[in-house]
Amino acid sequence: MNRIQILLLSLFTVLTVSAAPFRFDTRNPRGLQNWDTYAIVGDAGIRNGTTEALRKNLAANKMFRLLMPGDNLYLPTSNYPATWDIWKKEGFQFSMVAIGNHNKGYAEEVAYFGMPGEYYAVESKGALFLVLNSDNKNNYAKQIAWVDQALTQSNYPLNFIMYHHPSITLSSAHNWEERRGFQDGMRAVIKKHAKKITSLIVGHDHSAGLFTLDEVPMILSGASWESRNIDLPVQKDPLFVARGLWATTQGGFWWGKLDYNALTKEVYVHFNRFDKQQDRCTLRILPKPIAKSQGCK
Repeated sequence: MNRIQILLLSLFTVLTVSAAPFRFDTRNPRGLQNWDTYAIVGDAGIRNGTTEALRKNLAANKMFRLLMPGDNLYLPTSNYPATWDIWKKEGFQFSMVAIGNHNKGYAEEVAYFGMPGEYYAVESKGALFLVLNSDNKNNYAKQIAWVDQALTQSNYPLNFIMYHHPSITLSSAHNWEERRGFQDGMRAVIKKHAKKITSLIVGHDHSAGLFTLDEVPMILSGASWESRNIDLPVQKDPLFVARGLWATTQGGFWWGKLDYNALTKEVYVHFNRFDKQQDRCTLRILPKPIAKSQGCK
């Protein structure tokens, strides 16, 4: 199979959250063959003309399995069914969902999207995904201990961590200290497990791009209904050598496509523009060094 012919079906096992030690699948993950793919759609929790165009563009590209890094409901006068039922009817799967600061209550969001909890682990085609709730100011210490334990015990060749708030400052709209308790812990985890973390996946800044915290990649995909420009280089950070490898410096509306193969340790992210121009930027995350296509202007 070549890299373009990506299988849409995968072995998909949800690991529920508990206080017990982690017991991940003991099979050799590298024995699980073939590619896996997801669309990354963050900050999309509103129904308007732009998100309608997003949904139609995803459907046209047969990208029905979604990674959602938060802000899944913006309007307090709306609700999840009014915003997302049309996606369900058209066959979209909310494969992994993180909670952002725009929500209608953690419990209601967990129930609607069928999440195992506020934070949880998912194994998909030989890769481990760890999903966190960076918005919760009451249990972040427990979450940080949980993700630290998960990474310590993980023997998976690929380890992705998805949450809402970026761990470095990317724009003038937000800074990493907005969720200081969570981020202090998360930034320490990133330093400690840098060699194991394949990529962070975040939203919050209504833009798209690929960044690195030291050498740890961070995928931003939040240009779903509002578009903000990102200035490069990114702001100097006190803990990391922070770099922007590509970002939506000229705006536009984008979604991300994650392709990975745990067998060969190959990971790509494709940013697809769905409004005025059908631009596309492809970046290879693994194998390193990170490389980008000519479309990444």
